[in-house]
Amino acid sequence: MKKLLIVNNNMNVGGVQKSLYNLLWSIRGRYEITLCLFRARGDYLSQLPPEVRIIEDRSLFSCLGLSQGECRGLKQRLTRGALAALTRAFGRFAVMRLLLWSKRRLPEDYDCAIAFLHNGNPKNFYGGVQDFVLRRTRAKKKIAFLHCDYATCGANHPRNNRLLGEFDAIAACSEGCKEALLSVLPGLEGRCAVVHNCHRYDQLRSLADSAPQSYEPGCLHLLMVCRLAHEKGVDRALRALAAAKKQGLSARLHLVGDGAKAAELKELCRRLQLENAVTFHGQQPNPYGHMAAADLLLITSHHEAAPMVIEEAASLGLPTLTVCTTSAREMVQQQGRGWVCAQSDEALEQALLALLANPRRIKAKKKELLAAPAENAAAEEEFRHLMES
Repeated sequence: MKKLLIVNNNMNVGGVQKSLYNLLWSIRGRYEITLCLFRARGDYLSQLPPEVRIIEDRSLFSCLGLSQGECRGLKQRLTRGALAALTRAFGRFAVMRLLLWSKRRLPEDYDCAIAFLHNGNPKNFYGGVQDFVLRRTRAKKKIAFLHCDYATCGANHPRNNRLLGEFDAIAACSEGCKEALLSVLPGLEGRCAVVHNCHRYDQLRSLADSAPQSYEPGCLHLLMVCRLAHEKGVDRALRALAAAKKQGLSARLHLVGDGAKAAELKELCRRLQLENAVTFHGQQPNPYGHMAAADLLLITSHHEAAPMVIEEAASLGLPTLTVCTTSAREMVQQQGRGWVCAQSDEALEQALLALLANPRRIKAKKKELLAAPAENAAAEEEFRHLMES
């Protein structure tokens, strides 16, 4: 049985961590897995497969596993705050010398070491997982996973690019993310593969059944599950809903999530006279009852990599309307999970109005999705091939 080392910052609730959590459940028992975390914390930590061995780093890298607000004690707050300030002043590459100096190489040898988190903007105190895997682990093969649009997320920097070039393989979570990487680093084409995200589909259905939602009959119910942040474009959804209301089309929007824009979005609802058409549910640890009850998932982000919520929703019979982002056509249009429109407010409004005016299309798509199998076989085979190639 091959020995795998997977390195990540933490197991907090987040897209990368959820992808890792799902992957570990999918490959458990096939490999001898060690999970090295900069900080052994997060909601997913207690839910990991019992076969996975967990080790926590105790060097300065541990500061990359928590936010400033999560620090405990004066020493920890001062240390992380100083490292973050140095990063803003001199860049992560200078600070990484300190972190690497504080850490000895891991003593064990592995068949494969995986850096599960990408490096971001060099002025942000974020990442470091790739540096750790390349400089402080011993493995026959080293792989970097990418869960981002590398061309637009701030990661595209000469030093980040050189670091990626040292890996034996790069695994992108979608064809769109792979194409984004190769658009700036075409020389990596021979080493870049796609390993799609896995899901715990049986658990999703169980969670949906454990927290059922009852929406009022007589209208279509739209759902957004996202941070209430600028990049998610929730304001675009509100304006499109207001346009539908003016045309006499009945729909309600359910927002599951919280964020810095919550108050601003509630005020926009008041200005658009949507108080009775929009419900702010706040952050929900289990949003799957909402997915099972809704009619249409709405994604209006200005940019996205490969949102796992699309596949989760489809497995519960919920189709998606999304603006065109990095992986939208691949994940939604090509897989028959819903509809994709152009990346503009006008295109979103037109697409939403067309669907609300013909609700039978939505109902037919829901029935089609509920009848389709939900499985990880293809993603698991992509991972196996990555390990064996």
